[in-house]
Amino acid sequence: MKKIVLAAAVTLALTGCAGTDQAADPAAAAAAGQRLSASPALRALVEGARKEGALNLNWGLHARPNSDYLFDAFKQAYGLTDLKITVTPVQNFNANAAKLVQETKAGAPSSTDALLASSEVMYRTGTTSEALAAVDWTEIAPWAEGAVTADRKAVALLTQFGEFTYNTELISAAELPKTPQDVLTLGKPVASTPFASGFAQLGGLDQAGIKDYMSRFKPAGLIGCAELNRLASGEFAGLWMSCGKHLADVFKATGAPLETTVLSNPTSASFYYMGLPVRAPHPNAAKLWITWLVTPEAQRLLFEHEKADNIQLPGSGTAEQIAEYEAKGITFTRATYDYVGQNPGLYDAAFKDELVKLLTAR
Repeated sequence: MKKIVLAAAVTLALTGCAGTDQAADPAAAAAAGQRLSASPALRALVEGARKEGALNLNWGLHARPNSDYLFDAFKQAYGLTDLKITVTPVQNFNANAAKLVQETKAGAPSSTDALLASSEVMYRTGTTSEALAAVDWTEIAPWAEGAVTADRKAVALLTQFGEFTYNTELISAAELPKTPQDVLTLGKPVASTPFASGFAQLGGLDQAGIKDYMSRFKPAGLIGCAELNRLASGEFAGLWMSCGKHLADVFKATGAPLETTVLSNPTSASFYYMGLPVRAPHPNAAKLWITWLVTPEAQRLLFEHEKADNIQLPGSGTAEQIAEYEAKGITFTRATYDYVGQNPGLYDAAFKDELVKLLTAR
């Protein structure tokens, strides 16, 4: 994989933006410059962001909570080297969305200029509250085509698919489960997350079948999505279901003995989405940030650092991974924002609560 260096500042002559960066990548600078020269709307956002002078984010990607590599590249791409980005590390999508809804109902400025959330949480926030704005994203960013939701309230950042992540030193190839049923008889300590993530779409089972399975699955412990160090250390042999193959791949890149395999067929691929709060204090900077994150340069950075990108966009590395599984006969449901709306039974709050209780009441 080629190393992706930080994007460059756009030159003053091309974009009207002040500031340069000596370590900038000329190819990234050229790409940003071409976008700006072709789009009055994008140039207006840059100038608006410059006047706002700040971007506040409640933000957290599970693979690498520190996203400085993205913030630095974003500022350099559009010559916004003086933009003050304040980040409050938040990885709890439910809590972050609930806070935003509460702020909106109170008529207060939102504490985050851009909401980051999973497909389910973003859909619920976008459709059951007035917290998110509908934006003509593709007018600003034609390259975002395919990543924008039908109601224009969200833009997909990256795709994740989780299944069975395991320690290769504790589970041999011969012992490796082939199906969800095999996990029940593995005889090794398998953890789960306390969120019941992914189980609602388990292997195409209906609600009754899923609840029956969950009543028989007895995890050895409950851990957070990114606590894969507890697998790497040997405390647990596996995590079922994991929150994403990409999380294990980040640990694997550091030498951890972790792999991920798909057990259920069909399985699902879900998404992280971004949305603009209606009361965002810095809407120009937020729109610029969101649309930059789906540029080819930003998506390459995401795949390099997070091991995941958006399968809806050209050149996706995650799409290639999914294609390899599909070639083996695995079927993936694209659990997008719009899919959540089309399948309310799978995402019913009462059903999800039942699964969480079955998983955690030990």
